[in-house]
Amino acid sequence: MGNEEPRGSLFFVRTGKSATTSTAGQPKPRVAVFVDGSNLHHRLQDCGWPTDVDVAGFAQRLAGARRVTAIYYYNVPPPRTHRPEQIAAQRRYYARIEARGAVVFRMGHLQERKIGGKSIFEEKGVDVTLTVDMLSGAHQNLFDTAILVSSDGDFAPLVGEVRRRGKRVEYVYFPRTKRSRALQQVCNISRECRLAWVVQFES
Repeated sequence: MGNEEPRGSLFFVRTGKSATTSTAGQPKPRVAVFVDGSNLHHRLQDCGWPTDVDVAGFAQRLAGARRVTAIYYYNVPPPRTHRPEQIAAQRRYYARIEARGAVVFRMGHLQERKIGGKSIFEEKGVDVTLTVDMLSGAHQNLFDTAILVSSDGDFAPLVGEVRRRGKRVEYVYFPRTKRSRALQQVCNISRECRLAWVVQFES
């Protein structure tokens, strides 16, 4: 296919220039990346991969040669029942993500319930906020493709609506972990994450 090089499920245009246009003079496709932080953390643990991910670097790897217009990261505060050192470590990690400047950090909250005398924490606000951000971006034409890093099948209706607005949606899942059949069916393409894409923060 001429100067197009297949990589995974996508085609990228080789160019020796750093500009945001291809050799044919066409603008590079615009990509927005939406990362469900808790889901990402657990999938990385399941794979035995590092969890101290530089979200901005990870998003750039997912985008490849395309232009990243926005990166969103969603998570919740650590549960109060965690050990102090765990809470401190998670807060430091969040601070590093925010310090990069390239990532829009959306913080949800935890709702505590007592079941059998034990505290159970449920994430609240993450799914709704991600949904609003992706729909708003599609409506405002801020991206051509949304990359969704989450295996939460509840996002399937959102994907369908974004596609009806003329946008593409890619689903990123992880090897040796549970993937969402609903997302695989509704997204334009599904891509298995590679360890090489998981950029770590420098220590």
